[in-house]
Amino acid sequence: MPANTRGAAARLNDQSQRISSLTPTLDLLYDRFKTGPQPSSDFEKSMFDFMGVLYCQVKELRNEHAQLREEMLVRNRNVVESVDDLHLSVVKTEQYSRRDTITVVGLDKPESETEATLSQKVAQTLSVSGVDVSPNDFSAIHRNSRDNRIIRGKTIPPSVTVRFSKINKKDSVIRNYRNFDQAASAPRQVKVYQSLTQHYADLRSGIFKFLKSDENDESYFESFCDDCG
Repeated sequence: MPANTRGAAARLNDQSQRISSLTPTLDLLYDRFKTGPQPSSDFEKSMFDFMGVLYCQVKELRNEHAQLREEMLVRNRNVVESVDDLHLSVVKTEQYSRRDTITVVGLDKPESETEATLSQKVAQTLSVSGVDVSPNDFSAIHRNSRDNRIIRGKTIPPSVTVRFSKINKKDSVIRNYRNFDQAASAPRQVKVYQSLTQHYADLRSGIFKFLKSDENDESYFESFCDDCG
């Protein structure tokens, strides 16, 4: 919620509390005036009339305030919904910008690694999918960190972000590459994922934890998030 909207809501809430604390007192005084001895002097009659006018004005103010508060709540809901819609639109646009990008997890990182050797190694690894991949298919490639990470006692090399020159080639690779090796009946050391923004990475993390996948896959997932944000 925008700061000016939060400020208006806070002021309205403060005013509501003040009016709420004032009206019971006036209700009590007015009831006593109505049920008590009838005014006999001109001063008492004036005071009685004054209290009647004051009571009616406060009642009117209270009703107007209740209406204003309801309008403000509706407006706040509309603002929140608009901000949520805008946020979702930005998130979708940001994710779409990664349409041609994948994340490669678990690929060993030698000390002497260069961009050229990395490109060659990634191409060879992705070719396991059955799609012939060469370094020329990449428009950009980089490690997402310099150092390995230790996750639950396992050494996990930094993930690799790979951007393809052609989306169709990338789609073919990610569609055909299997993170589980059927022949070996075991997960592959190197896994391939669609590159995700932080929003969708968090969403995937929530789903992953809900499904309670095994520790090995979870450590790979933590490494997979290196390029998010």
